Amino acid sequence: MIGIPEAFARSTVEREGDPGAAWLAELPGIVDELLERWRCAPDGEVMHGGVGVVVPVRGRAEGDAALKVSFPHPGNVHEPDAFAAWGGRGAVRLYARDDERFAMLLERVEASTLAEVEDADEVVTVAGRINRRLAIPAPPGLPRLRERAGAWEEQLRKDAEELCSWNARSGRRRRGVSVHELGGEGHA
Repeated sequence: MIGIPEAFARSTVEREGDPGAAWLAELPGIVDELLERWRCAPDGEVMHGGVGVVVPVRGRAEGDAALKVSFPHPGNVHEPDAFAAWGGRGAVRLYARDDERFAMLLERVEASTLAEVEDADEVVTVAGRINRRLAIPAPPGLPRLRERAGAWEEQLRKDAEELCSWNARSGRRRRGVSVHELGGEGHA
C-alpha cells in the first residue's frame, strides 16, 4: 500500500472538497489494483504533481516505468490520447492505460528540466526540437482549441472580475487576448 504525500492530499481536498477526500481514500487501493494488473512493483518514493500521483515501478518487460493516477476530472480525460498520439516522440511512451481510473503506465525517465540548463541557446534549441516532435495533428474525436477557447476566455474574465488591483485588470486583458488567439480561426 502506497503512502499519499501530505502536500498532495491537502491541496486535493482544498481544490476538490469532499469528492477529493473520497478519491484520496480510494487511491492506495486503486494503485495496488493497477500494480497487480500491470504486474509491477513500486520502485521508489511516490511523487506528485498538481492533480495526480506518480509511482516509479519495475517489473515490466519494457523496463522501468511510472504509474500515474490522476484525480478524475474532465480536464484529465485526454491526457492518455496525447501520449498515444505522440508515441514516445518528444514525450514518454504510454505502455498501458485505464481510462476509468484516470491511470497510465508510462515510460520512466530521469527527472530533469530545461531550467537546469545554463546555456540559453541550448535551451531554445532543445525546446524547439521538442516542440517540433510534439506538433502533430490531433487525433480525430478530440476537442479542438477553438471549441474550448471561448469558455476559457469567459472563465478568465469572471476570475479577473473578482480581483481588485490594476495589475490584475491589465493582466486580464493580456490573458484574454492570448486565449482568444488560441481559439482563433486556423488553430486546431
